[in-house]
Amino acid sequence: MKVVLLKIAFSLLPLVLHAKNTFHSSPKDSGKISVLAVPTLGYAPETRGYAGAVCQLAFKTHLNTRLSSVKTELQYTQKNQSIAEISGTVFSPGEKWLITFTAHHSRFPDFWWGTGINTPESNRESYNSRRSWFEIATLKRVRNNWFAGPVLRHQQRSHIAFEQSPSENLLKVTAVGLQCLHDSRNNLLNPQKGSYMDVQLIRNMAGTVGNGIRLMVDGRTYFKTGENSIIAGRMAFSHLSAPTHFFDMAMLGGDKNLRGYYLGRFRDRGMLVFNSEFRAKLYRRWGFALGAASGTVFTQPADIYKNPFKPTANAGIRFLADRKANINMRIDYAIGLKGQSGFYFAFGEAF
Repeated sequence: MKVVLLKIAFSLLPLVLHAKNTFHSSPKDSGKISVLAVPTLGYAPETRGYAGAVCQLAFKTHLNTRLSSVKTELQYTQKNQSIAEISGTVFSPGEKWLITFTAHHSRFPDFWWGTGINTPESNRESYNSRRSWFEIATLKRVRNNWFAGPVLRHQQRSHIAFEQSPSENLLKVTAVGLQCLHDSRNNLLNPQKGSYMDVQLIRNMAGTVGNGIRLMVDGRTYFKTGENSIIAGRMAFSHLSAPTHFFDMAMLGGDKNLRGYYLGRFRDRGMLVFNSEFRAKLYRRWGFALGAASGTVFTQPADIYKNPFKPTANAGIRFLADRKANINMRIDYAIGLKGQSGFYFAFGEAF
């Protein structure tokens, strides 16, 4: 099944080229938009096989401003999950303001293993829910490449039906806080140089068990190892000071934190993940990536030293779908412990 989906995904490359050639606007010019729109096929632990479509818009609000982007994605999966999401990162002219946002809605049959890094596979319990979340940050530049401002996040689950545990009609969390961001990357979707540091301090205001304060830190750096190759590194930390709903916990897995593991296979009030990846150009518009990662979850930061870290490794192909905006289409395969694995299809790098 996975091999078939991978072959089909590669067969979609001509559609990427056609979509790119259909639009002649160049994001190097202010006000012009580059559009990439393709069907997607893939395989991930949390969805199994999936099909859908993704549209990536890239544009500049000013000639001397970095590239902004807005992505819309629709998916339907082999597990009868439906997913709709729109997200974006937008710089104002002169980068005086930076706005990031995500809006998501899905009907998502899922699994729950309990809390902690040592939960056995035998704990697995299925549940259904409808999930929605919205997040927006409006950040003002305080100095070169430094931004700060408020963050608002709201998420909820409705129509929750567990296989064995008590079910709920509606659970929700609203959180507000402050974000401080340093971003000197030359390209947000395909960085070749620069660094990134995101620090957020957010308080759960309503709908949680404990109304705790969450600290989130996400640091990334990029080193050139040759004319057409780099090493990318990332460290992500998150911790909530009080108990909360199961869906508001920090989670390992998925495309961003620990590829190869089911998103939510391990969850708790805190998370620590390390990622590294070597990326290089092979020939013309083709390239590849090799990476490794390790992560754990915990209740209190003091538990980090006692808890095991879950490893994963990944390899993938890169295709330069938009030469002017320097945006890659990536197809990655990642594998973790005990048969955990998955394919991931996306525009832009994971970090």
